[in-house]
Amino acid sequence: MDKQSLFFTCIVVIVSTLLMLLAIQFLAKKLNIKSEFEKPLKISYSIWYISILICFFLFLKVASELIENSIEIIIYSKTIENTFITVMQKVIIFTGFTFFFTFTSYFLVDKILQFTFGKRSDDIEIEKENIGYFLIKAILLISFALSLITIFEHFLKWFMPTVETPFYH
Repeated sequence: MDKQSLFFTCIVVIVSTLLMLLAIQFLAKKLNIKSEFEKPLKISYSIWYISILICFFLFLKVASELIENSIEIIIYSKTIENTFITVMQKVIIFTGFTFFFTFTSYFLVDKILQFTFGKRSDDIEIEKENIGYFLIKAILLISFALSLITIFEHFLKWFMPTVETPFYH
């Protein structure tokens, strides 16, 4: 473990967490969920918010491990000329797919629940304080993310830099 790769990975995790918090706020505005500004924080809103964050952190754990490994490979590679641009490409690819898998999981679970429970709007369910619905949605989202983690890891490994081993005769 190199200190440079650990430091850069920590920065990537902090920045992507902040971006995810902004993305969830944008999603809440798009879905007309206005519960974050009310004085008593609703439990259903908290469950909705935390379930998306847990799903994101499950995917980010895998991506951050691969980011750290790819940074070390790129730093010690003799064949890569511009290491900074190559590292930034890998970071953008890995965090971008983390966001993609998180929101794809969220919308797929939302569609699955629409088939099961009928068309329900999240903003109305949050205002009605339907905790059971959001617990079911959170459990489904986290379970779906856990089932996708191995697929996500193998998918990201396609984008890992290759190690060139010299063969001497």
